[in-house]
Amino acid sequence: MAVTPVSGVNTFITTGGTGVIAIPGNPNGGYITNPLIATDQGIGAVETLYIDPVGSAAILHANGTVFALQPGQTWSVIPGQTTPTYVNAITAGHKFSAVSW
Repeated sequence: MAVTPVSGVNTFITTGGTGVIAIPGNPNGGYITNPLIATDQGIGAVETLYIDPVGSAAILHANGTVFALQPGQTWSVIPGQTTPTYVNAITAGHKFSAVSW
């Protein structure tokens, strides 16, 4: 089966503490990477990126369906997942890489 990689719906956190959709539902696969330097200015502290394939990625509890992705780590998108994958971080402007196919 041929696939075409596409960029994520969002690649940065617009409002700190508020989840954004990184990958829409029904992907064939993909990944989300939390870079080592993750702020918009490129000088800020490294921080955790929260990923949730089920809900809005609440940053208060990294458990259940919320996964804490440390700087430099990558998360594999669940192939065939019917829900969008959300990401969240404390800092507005936190950049991340998101690619799906």
